Amino acid sequence: MIGIVLAGGKSRRFGSPKWQACYEDISFEERARQTLVTTTTSQWSVVPAGQSMTSYQLEDDMEWRGMGPLAGIVTVMRHVPAEWYAICACDTPLLPSPVYERLVIERENQPVVAYADNRIHPLIALYPRSILSQFEAALRRGERAVMPHLTEATIVSFAERDWFKNVNTPSDYEELLGKEVE
Repeated sequence: MIGIVLAGGKSRRFGSPKWQACYEDISFEERARQTLVTTTTSQWSVVPAGQSMTSYQLEDDMEWRGMGPLAGIVTVMRHVPAEWYAICACDTPLLPSPVYERLVIERENQPVVAYADNRIHPLIALYPRSILSQFEAALRRGERAVMPHLTEATIVSFAERDWFKNVNTPSDYEELLGKEVE
């Protein structure tokens, strides 16, 4: 299984590149990579155009550039062949590895997606390679959302709300800096 860290957003609300923000001296991107280490053979980050600095970072393919997380997922699926992909958005820095370990246990043939705090988290999920053509077709139609592709997904519930908290704004970040990681 290949890990995909989604770090390519524009970070408009955050005000600076979110993937470079740090929590406990570790960047959000690196925290997401570490979260995926126990369940994946390699981890690839999709970063904003012009900001790739390492061999494990990719930029969205030109044809999909600016089309959101779905484009990032497709980019890695095209460049790094595997049967399964574990997706982790970099803006959930409290997310621990056991979330992915549990998703792997629940895996069958369809996508496996986390559910917490009364909502589905399509960017904390496992996707099979077989969904690639469906994702590509959606992008060609100008569709950016992952959710419409989850009608057949296995949903795995988690009680730990804080693990899934997104950091989208400076106030979210300030709140995060006051939290302890378990």
